[in-house]
Amino acid sequence: MLRIVLKALAPAILVAAALSSSALVAKAGGYPDRPIHLIVSYPAGGATDLIGRLFAEALGDKLGQRVIVDNRGGASGMLGARFAAESKPDGYTLIIATATTHAVNPWLFKNTIGYDAIKDFTPISYVGFTPLVLVAHPSVPASNVKEMLAYIKSKNGNISYANGGTGSVPHMAGELFNATAGIKVQTVPYKGDGPATTDVLGGHLPYMFAHLPVVLPLIRSGQLKAIGVTTRQRSEFAPDIPTIAEQGLPNYSIETWWGVFGPAKMPKDIVATLNTAVRDILTKPEVKKMFFDRGYETKPTTPEEFGAFVKSEYDRWGKIVETSGMQIN
Repeated sequence: MLRIVLKALAPAILVAAALSSSALVAKAGGYPDRPIHLIVSYPAGGATDLIGRLFAEALGDKLGQRVIVDNRGGASGMLGARFAAESKPDGYTLIIATATTHAVNPWLFKNTIGYDAIKDFTPISYVGFTPLVLVAHPSVPASNVKEMLAYIKSKNGNISYANGGTGSVPHMAGELFNATAGIKVQTVPYKGDGPATTDVLGGHLPYMFAHLPVVLPLIRSGQLKAIGVTTRQRSEFAPDIPTIAEQGLPNYSIETWWGVFGPAKMPKDIVATLNTAVRDILTKPEVKKMFFDRGYETKPTTPEEFGAFVKSEYDRWGKIVETSGMQIN
């Protein structure tokens, strides 16, 4: 009886084995058939590193290959971006790019950047974003944008604000605020958001722009005063905090965003494979929640949509840097 059953099952077993073998061959000969390196242009422990590691884990699970985070910090993100731009365009070197590396640095460091943010990369997808917030020390006599501008103007230029590093998105948020409001304020750069926040908490400087998830606990505890968030719409993380735009500066809008690029001239089929994987993982409820719980909102796009967005950001920041006269070299 057993021999009869095995004989009957034999064709099915052979078909299954053949299908399994074909799948293995297809996997071995197709993309990806080895680990992918994801460049993070900043040191471990920062916001971009966290985004990169969350994203790498989810993408690796989807593709069935390890996605290794490769931290290449230095020069305001330019070293890592330069490395990615010069890598082989085979889909095995990608980069988590930011507004700093692809929209701000090309204008601030125009003569020394070493890569073209538009021509030297292949856009794959937007990944996510987080708002910033204008926060002040509790002693500052302002609770909204109108009062904040009145306070700044009352100092007759004898006032400075903190930022987390020259060319960082919090720094540029401050410069955009100055340009939009028609004011001139000096800024004091720090080596990261942490030291800048510490000095504002201590009352050494009156205010700063910071990533909302980082300072929200300090706002809730009353250690910092929230003046307004920087995005066009109120944030899901803190819907009670009004936007700067709705408080009299309707053209003001900035966020910290992240997206995935490869080097220029990547094969279209590999770009399509990666984009499909990215869009799939970033729309899964469990992945969206994983990002959201850490203060980030996911926003997958097509390569074309992401490319158009980056070009618009590039053009916008070019005008802002030119108007402010901030070019460094």
